[in-house]
Amino acid sequence: MQARHPDDMQIFYPGDTGYDEERSGFQTGLRHEPQVVFAVENAQDVEEALRYAETHGHEYAVQATGHGLTTATTGVLISTRRMNDVRIDPVTCTARAEAGAVWQQVVEKAAEHGLAPLSGDASDVGVVGYTLGGGYSVLAREFGLASDRVRRTEKVGDVVTALEFELLPVTEVHAGEMFFEARHAEAVFEAFHGWDLPDHVTPALTTLGDVVRITFASTEPFDVGHLRVAPAVKEEFSVKPFSEAAGRPLPPHAYQGDNVLVKGLPLEALQRARETAADSSAEIFLGVLPLGGALGAGATHLIKLISPRLGVEEQHEEVFDQVRPFVVGRSRNFRYAVG
Repeated sequence: MQARHPDDMQIFYPGDTGYDEERSGFQTGLRHEPQVVFAVENAQDVEEALRYAETHGHEYAVQATGHGLTTATTGVLISTRRMNDVRIDPVTCTARAEAGAVWQQVVEKAAEHGLAPLSGDASDVGVVGYTLGGGYSVLAREFGLASDRVRRTEKVGDVVTALEFELLPVTEVHAGEMFFEARHAEAVFEAFHGWDLPDHVTPALTTLGDVVRITFASTEPFDVGHLRVAPAVKEEFSVKPFSEAAGRPLPPHAYQGDNVLVKGLPLEALQRARETAADSSAEIFLGVLPLGGALGAGATHLIKLISPRLGVEEQHEEVFDQVRPFVVGRSRNFRYAVG
């Protein structure tokens, strides 16, 4: 039976109306199976949920949107979706976002003051989880990771209940995308790999089944003429409001993904990874994110893989094996349904 805490916090148990909805998230291939769900609305509620978990010897997990779910809990689930307050301080150029807030809220409110956050390419992702993972934004090479802009963290135990972070005086971006048929992938990958990339441009190269896509974003104009190594299926460039820089939110679905950070990646190894992904028994979308610029001089690329189903760890590792000698780590972002 659904319980209601004296301070009006809702608590759900298996079989309660609302239990399934509360434990569900964007990831549909993996779902929490908690003994109890605390639908927290403030820091005091979080404290109560943690106290319950400790008293009863349960593990706990925290979920806002469920985009980055890696492993499911069978203990206590702390659902933060109701903690979604967002406040902008235009004087200090900062934002404060609670644990359940999503980037669309921040982007819209910041835009009212001519400001923008270092958000990613999905506006419905939770602010806190994204940022704690590092936060690779659409302007990452120009301004760095979202985590670099955090000024203050509010916590109850190990649970982050709110973040305060810097905003940037950005109102519009030069953005674009190019699509090529997959039969031109080798030439496109070669041109992309050899690009003498300006620090102010943040591109991404992705295989999407029958096509290869390159996306770009920057606060300054840029030239991509050397990437036109084959006829483009589609090509679009424009100056648009920052609020339109993110792609359209996708419906919830099942997916599994992981990544590696590499340094000094030779073209031959990248091409082998591309070929292995294309020939895999699993449907694998391979993404290449050049690093450098404001991201520093450590890893040179992030290679990410994502598939529209679970149980593809072995196939993903076969792709990563092609770049294994150059791997220097992993990002906490871009990891989905993996332990």
